[in-house]
Amino acid sequence: MLRGAGGALLAVALLLLLGRCDLAGPVDRQSLVVEAFPKTGQALPTITLRQTRPLNTPGDRPANAARGAEVELILDEQAIPYEEMDASPGRYVPVAGPDEVPGRVPWRLAVQWQGTEARAHGRTPPPIDLSEVCVEVPPEPVQAILVDSLRRDSLDIPAEQSYIYPVDVSLRWSLDQLNAGEDTTHWVRPQLRPDTTESSSRVVNFFLEPVDVRREDQFRRQGGQRVWTGVYALPVADSTAAFPRHDLTVTLTRGDTSFAAFARSRDDPERREPVSNVEGGLGIATAVAIDSLRNAVPPGGRQCWSHSDTDVLQE
Repeated sequence: MLRGAGGALLAVALLLLLGRCDLAGPVDRQSLVVEAFPKTGQALPTITLRQTRPLNTPGDRPANAARGAEVELILDEQAIPYEEMDASPGRYVPVAGPDEVPGRVPWRLAVQWQGTEARAHGRTPPPIDLSEVCVEVPPEPVQAILVDSLRRDSLDIPAEQSYIYPVDVSLRWSLDQLNAGEDTTHWVRPQLRPDTTESSSRVVNFFLEPVDVRREDQFRRQGGQRVWTGVYALPVADSTAAFPRHDLTVTLTRGDTSFAAFARSRDDPERREPVSNVEGGLGIATAVAIDSLRNAVPPGGRQCWSHSDTDVLQE
């Protein structure tokens, strides 16, 4: 299957090449950019405010900071004022408030800066519990097409046959038992992040499936859990190469439709910036629930682990 995937990989590479030509267009005026991610069960978030700048005057990070803003987060009808950090311009922290963000409560964000008012609102999702991760490692590598680099001045995209270890990963997480119908309004992003820096693996992974975003009730259900299976690839030198030892971080994120639109559009080469849900500004302000597991992936067969494990479970 992977040996015949050259056409699909080339198509993906061309898609990455042929972005919109207006990416270098000028920015006519300054706009406020908001970044806020309240996380269920975690401390109140730091809120980052930036300003857009014309491409001919990019500036550095302090110059891009939106300083002196008035920021207020209203969480479950409790108003929480924010103040700017002295050592980090453009980053705002809560003055007071609860120790952690509760689930299933309404929230609103209001920002005023240089005559601009930006707002966002939503509802915090219930916690998400990643109950088990299982990996399936093949006994030997398989042949695949790897694209090493892209040339903007030519359609000649160099490619070569090489070898990869495709690693299948299945995740399980518990349903929200308090209100089982809620997963029709929530979206979930499972993500696989191996700690490999092989540049070619990023291209191969466009053909594979190391990340997904979909409405929660669209994931397969087994008993009281949802299940998803993804795959990532580790390039190796030849057909006799050993499986590269590495760590794998698996992350589950639950959010609303604003989170889903942002997650789906952030890597879209056809867009100037991800989809924003901020009224009166740009950026993203959305509440999420996150759970993750990290473990070493040894070679050979199937291994599973969970939060309660100190060692990999062998099957």
